[in-house]
Amino acid sequence: MTAEPSTVRIVTVPVPEAIAALEQDDGGRVAFLSPYDGMLFDRPRLNEIFEFEYVLEQFKPKPQRKYGFFAHPILMGDRLVGMLDAEVDRERDVLKVTAVHEFLPFDAEEDEMVRTEIAALAMWLGIVLDAW
Repeated sequence: MTAEPSTVRIVTVPVPEAIAALEQDDGGRVAFLSPYDGMLFDRPRLNEIFEFEYVLEQFKPKPQRKYGFFAHPILMGDRLVGMLDAEVDRERDVLKVTAVHEFLPFDAEEDEMVRTEIAALAMWLGIVLDAW
């Protein structure tokens, strides 16, 4: 068997701004998880690591919902700290925040971090954040 020469082309791809920002992160970042995020699938492990019992409430009758139809867990650093109940109103092109459920009350800095991330989400979606 004889080796054949080959050519490898190197392509430079711009790194998305959000990924580049992670390198500058001090560990105080807030993220809203999709209810379908793989991190939420292994419920026993999620409970073991974060002491968090996640229930997707979209299939529950409205009176039985605690956090909202499609609430997003809020990850702050290495802690799950609450749930974001928000939706996009396509007719008005706004992000409507129904509630931010805090598992423990946020201090002023944590509250600002969550509010800033909600505003960034609306900007990323290309819509306006509705007053809440």
